[in-house]
Amino acid sequence: MGIFITDDLPGLEEAIKKIFPEADRQLCVLHAVRDVLNKARRKDREALAEDLKKIYRAETQEEAAEALRNLRERWGGIYPKIVERWEIKAYALLAFLRHPKPIQRYLYTTNQLERLAKEVKRRTKVVVEVFCGEEVAAKLLYLVLGHPDETWGARRLRGFTEIQAGSYHADQTH
Repeated sequence: MGIFITDDLPGLEEAIKKIFPEADRQLCVLHAVRDVLNKARRKDREALAEDLKKIYRAETQEEAAEALRNLRERWGGIYPKIVERWEIKAYALLAFLRHPKPIQRYLYTTNQLERLAKEVKRRTKVVVEVFCGEEVAAKLLYLVLGHPDETWGARRLRGFTEIQAGSYHADQTH
């Protein structure tokens, strides 16, 4: 089963379901938290952030569900729209919990993808200011992604090696 890690852009979920009906969709939790904190009063932000952290740092679906109930009890009267949004989108905010534990921390945010996009932009900007065609852009993108610099090339994300090697069993997921 695959997973798409996205922001909550209109139409994106439907497009993913249409083309990849079996794939999970994970909303970027960090963007969702940032959105909540921007809508909350300054005096509530720290406590609200801690309660949200209990949801997305949960070890299991059950623990996350309990933390979500606690969010409703504590903040539902003050921020009903915020709590309702987290309840409605919980399936997508917590999709990472259905995947192997060693890689869950990479799945609940788009930060890795954003970092990659920033690197592509940095490296292509130096080479070409204006592409003279789609084919040239595709070749340049291939070269940039196919030959990462020393920092990107040497980088290893913990957890992926044991999953690739088959030493992590599905019964270890939560």
